[in-house]
Amino acid sequence: MATTPPSSLPKTMKGWQVTSNGLPARALQLKTDLPVPKPPTGSDILVKILYAAINPVDLHFMNVLPSWLPIRYHPTPAFDFSGEIVAVGPNVKDPDLKVGAKICAAMATKQVTFGKGALVEYVTVPAEMVSLVPKEGTGISLAQAAGLAGIAGQTACLMAEEGKVERGWRVVVIGASGGVGSLLVQILKSKGAVVYAICSQKYLEERFKDEQLDGIFDCAGNPAIYTNSPKYMGQDARFLTIVGGKSQGIAPTILYRLRPVILGGTPRVFQLLALMPGGAGARRMVEYINEGAVKEAPIDSEYAMEDAVKAYEKLAGKHAKGKIVIKVAA
Repeated sequence: MATTPPSSLPKTMKGWQVTSNGLPARALQLKTDLPVPKPPTGSDILVKILYAAINPVDLHFMNVLPSWLPIRYHPTPAFDFSGEIVAVGPNVKDPDLKVGAKICAAMATKQVTFGKGALVEYVTVPAEMVSLVPKEGTGISLAQAAGLAGIAGQTACLMAEEGKVERGWRVVVIGASGGVGSLLVQILKSKGAVVYAICSQKYLEERFKDEQLDGIFDCAGNPAIYTNSPKYMGQDARFLTIVGGKSQGIAPTILYRLRPVILGGTPRVFQLLALMPGGAGARRMVEYINEGAVKEAPIDSEYAMEDAVKAYEKLAGKHAKGKIVIKVAA
């Protein structure tokens, strides 16, 4: 396979690193002399990052995971990215993954945990982890692709697939204006569901008292909606959530999934979903886009590489309406 000669790549690159734990202004430092990864081997590809999209989990890693651990010394943050392939390993089988191809993906959790995130100019990733960007004519830009194939898009796909929605079902999405919810609404509608974007428990009780719901998708974290769900959810309906809370899912699993009804449990199915980012999820999201199921991918704001701290501060403020992206390539 064709590969970019090492001589055509720069020797050093820019990238952000977490040098201490805490808020973005304290934790992040821009480095300008990081070594560019070596030409890929095996089934890996070398990607020039064009855009990175940031997520709340980045802030969690920034605050909780020590940056001084040998396994992640001065780690690079961010999962989501779009970019251009600049070199291809000798064992890459997919002929579409060639030098010059535009791709999008989310870093694997293990990669980011060990400090190899996307907020840097060049990364080496397994070819199986990426997807080609959406087709021309879909109206999806490279900046939008970074978020769509990343954590939010893959999580929306996971919820839609696990929900097993059938045509004509009446479902509620809590947090429908957020990064995951806005995409999930589009996917569910493409499957023929009647989707309500609601967060008021009182409205649910009044509106669906007689004609009960077939499912609730919680993207925001509202346990009271679940514990009161027999008032507006059918007997066989399911409540799916992606919010595990401070206990990382342990408490809600015990309280809502394992506790029997006789001890105060709720007689409706509770399912807590956890995403493991990967190529299959990225490619599935791109399929939804190419099929016309997902047409809108709002971007709240775009920041220059040098302004990544401002981007993370905006994210921490929890007022973004859409994805926050950082333009990495000059």
